[in-house]
Amino acid sequence: MNEGTGLEACLIPAPEDGVWRLGKAKEPLKYNKISPEDDRRSGGNRWSLVSYGTLYCASELDGCFAEALAPFRVEPGLRAIIGDDWQEPYYMTPGNLPQDWRTRHTLVRLQPAKEARFLDVDDEQNLRMLSLELKQQLAELGVDGLTAEHIQGPNRRVTRQIAAWAIAQRTAEQGRLIHGIAYRSRFGMRQCWAIFSDVDLEEVESQPIWPETDGLRSVAEEYGLTIR
Repeated sequence: MNEGTGLEACLIPAPEDGVWRLGKAKEPLKYNKISPEDDRRSGGNRWSLVSYGTLYCASELDGCFAEALAPFRVEPGLRAIIGDDWQEPYYMTPGNLPQDWRTRHTLVRLQPAKEARFLDVDDEQNLRMLSLELKQQLAELGVDGLTAEHIQGPNRRVTRQIAAWAIAQRTAEQGRLIHGIAYRSRFGMRQCWAIFSDVDLEEVESQPIWPETDGLRSVAEEYGLTIR
């Protein structure tokens, strides 16, 4: 239980130094929402809803890059097959990160309000609690009980049910009890944070993305990418 709230859940604070956001250079703090049509589909961002914005962040820079660069990965076998057909200057060869990707993005370090608390969905006790709280909704999705596989899995209708439940939890004075979701990335289990749109955030610092930016090289090597 989170003391003082009466809520049978493990809630944790953001890191003391804040979290990192990798966003578009022109609007780095744009919150993500989904359309009603997408809400009925299994794809889409894991914790995004129709009615509330969600800002995706990570504890460390490599977590930001691991999430953002995943679409650029090319499986080694596929790279060997198509590599000879994608010759510059006509095509970007597989496994190359274009230079304009860096210039179109920026990094911002954010400090959530000190009282902000996040639902830890990697906590087994929380999964058991959520399985009971969302029993009917999960049954409609063919889920008998939540596991780590559901949190990491491709059916985002399941994880969106958790986000909607978290947003609905209120104090007796109708204040927010849960300010976002703490979860592990599918890419290296890095710690990530989905922050709801009405949470106070202080912008601590911002910086452009250079080839030598911390975390970028290590993720590029992990993914087999060439940084331009």
